[in-house]
Amino acid sequence: MKFLNNCWMSLLELYNALTLSSTLPNSSLQPSLLEAGFNLPSTSYGYDGPVFEAPSSPEGEPFKCDYTAMNSMDNFEWANCSRSDDRGCWLRNKKDRRQVYDIHSNYEDPASVPQGILREYVLDIGRKQLNLDGITMPSGVVFNNSYPGPWLQACWGDDVQVTVINSLDKYNGSTIHWHGIRQLNTVQHDGVNGITQCPIAPGSSFTYRFKALQYGTTWYHSHYSLQYSDGLVGPLTIHGPSSSAYDESIDPILMTDWNHRSAFEDFSRMQFYRTGPPSMDSILLNGEGNYANMFGSRRYNMTFIPGKKYLLRLINTSVETTFIFSIDGHQITVMSSDFVPIKPYRTDAVVVGIGQRYHVVVEAKKFGKEVDLKKQNFWIRTIPTTGCSRFENGNIPDERQGVLRYAPGNDVRIPRTARNFTDLSCRDEPYDKLVPILPWLVGNSSQPSTCTTSSAFDIGMVNPMMEEDREEYPNNTYLYGMFARWTLGEQPLWLNFASPSIGHLKNKTYNWRPEAVVIPEGCGDDSWIYFVITGNTTGALKDKANGWRSISAAHPIHLHGHDFALLQQSEKPYEGKVNLTYRNPPRRDVVLMPKDGFVVIAFKADNPGIWLLHCHIAFHASSGLALQILEREKDIEMPLGWLDQVDRGCASWDEWFKPENLWDKDDTTFRYFQDDSGI
Repeated sequence: MKFLNNCWMSLLELYNALTLSSTLPNSSLQPSLLEAGFNLPSTSYGYDGPVFEAPSSPEGEPFKCDYTAMNSMDNFEWANCSRSDDRGCWLRNKKDRRQVYDIHSNYEDPASVPQGILREYVLDIGRKQLNLDGITMPSGVVFNNSYPGPWLQACWGDDVQVTVINSLDKYNGSTIHWHGIRQLNTVQHDGVNGITQCPIAPGSSFTYRFKALQYGTTWYHSHYSLQYSDGLVGPLTIHGPSSSAYDESIDPILMTDWNHRSAFEDFSRMQFYRTGPPSMDSILLNGEGNYANMFGSRRYNMTFIPGKKYLLRLINTSVETTFIFSIDGHQITVMSSDFVPIKPYRTDAVVVGIGQRYHVVVEAKKFGKEVDLKKQNFWIRTIPTTGCSRFENGNIPDERQGVLRYAPGNDVRIPRTARNFTDLSCRDEPYDKLVPILPWLVGNSSQPSTCTTSSAFDIGMVNPMMEEDREEYPNNTYLYGMFARWTLGEQPLWLNFASPSIGHLKNKTYNWRPEAVVIPEGCGDDSWIYFVITGNTTGALKDKANGWRSISAAHPIHLHGHDFALLQQSEKPYEGKVNLTYRNPPRRDVVLMPKDGFVVIAFKADNPGIWLLHCHIAFHASSGLALQILEREKDIEMPLGWLDQVDRGCASWDEWFKPENLWDKDDTTFRYFQDDSGI
């Protein structure tokens, strides 16, 4: 068996070597794994088209959308209708022009989404020393030997299948989450250990599959404890319509904070030595950084042609930093927040919270005074916000992390430009600017519905448990109760990642942990679930024996399995009174809960499954600032064999989990291997 496994791994290494190159012009992103021979139509009817180059294709590497399967009847002849002056149209039926897939189509309804093809990818997880900012980080974990990981691409309506292989050495499992993907009726592919699967054991693999109902840009990342903080991230784009016109596109731009040591090391120090949250060392823009401004040439570069409009895809993959993105001398048109197309608006800068994404358009001309663009370069800035970042005192990274040049792009002069705004406060983009193109009318308690459910959750911390109270945790996680933990509600989340919640569905005798929210089966697709999440105690938890206490901090809150409507976002303390927006409020999958303030979110109970709601500050999630949501258990689609792969994965994990593979192997009781929340 070992011989066969070694042969398989050798073949994968050969495949990766043949299909991947290390760099692309103006980008440190790898090209797609999807080559011509890898386009596998779900169905082929032999009709011509519609096959076309996605208007937002990679720089110098066209990516084709294939909707051949849709021309299966005589009364359909679909064609791409996207133009540089109108990107809102995607497909139109030539035989009946009233039939169209466009920016106004209801992408939440599978019947309103076009039928694409199957896109297949392979991701191989391994270790690599990373020198991204002039200093070596010895404990890097990457996809396909590259940071960031390969840019995965699909077209609206495609099926996406990704096989993830864990080639790590001892001590590390992994799971991969497809951030923001709705996973309608495919909860088992959400990629969260402890909830939807066991960790992928070293030497094993897991194949994820989902439907690209949404379109836009997101990222994929490890959901195994703090692992993504060490480099296990990559971009994912689903090509589709846009609400603002553009001519060309730039490959995804990933911004992140960065450390020269493993996040696991930091988390251990936080617990055992009570050092407090770690300070980050550096800022990276697409894997390029500039530690302490020592290496002036290590900056991300972008080249424009004067007069063109460029689509930029912004992604914040940070551990604990909210950024403000800007380009000196240029205005930005924002046209989507997360996976939600919005009415375009113009601004000087975009605030991007952890896990958030924005599609923006930048016109290749200087705003204001006319200059010769070919004789001037411009700073691209990623500015840490005040109150939502943590860097070493006296060593705040340079915010000037990139350079915009104009064609021919050979002007190497250092920019002399300045930013034209001063507000660096921690915040989201303005509430009233995020107006979705496809409107929602959110139900309220006065409207008839099969059910209306609401819950309030205070964010805070609890003291370490008393010795006798720790017994509720299995012995291999005994350590979890020894330290103060972040909570979303009364108790911090804890999950045994070797016994995922999905395996307990339909088990009538299973005792769900108190930090699980159960949405009853009586709710239907038209029911609305309301959450009030506060940063100041409402009073109910003040007198708990575990020493629950409110902590003044902002938190980026992410929901799996749904977009949510943001009914209210307030910087004022929650006192039981709300002023909610029901008619077409902003919606997304990550929202910043302001320091000492609150947010009210609502989502439709239309995706039965078991989902996670959590803070996306990596150390907070590992500490327990999360809860799981059991949505309409009896309505979860469970076809025959739907958990076979999950069961095989758990069996592989159980087989691997033995003393010689554990970091705490000298402790024969295995008490300390999982020292975090399990997510």
